Amino acid sequence: MADFGQTWTSSMPAVEEKKFVCKRCKRVYPYPQAGGRPIRCECGWWYYNDGLAMREVFWQRLAPYRVPPELRHFFEPN
Repeated sequence: MADFGQTWTSSMPAVEEKKFVCKRCKRVYPYPQAGGRPIRCECGWWYYNDGLAMREVFWQRLAPYRVPPELRHFFEPN
């Protein structure tokens, strides 16, 4: 099974590479690679790079083990 999206917190080291900033809460994350693991922001938005553009999906964080339906294909076994 694939890893879940990684949530970056303020206790993690500063991002030194290309940065991505959440449009809603302005948190800074490493820029997601095309086809790579999505970013789950603290504010509930998920971001992923489909190779053409950054896509975003909102999925509330009440149950953090849940993955948005639009992103489940990233986590299915091959």
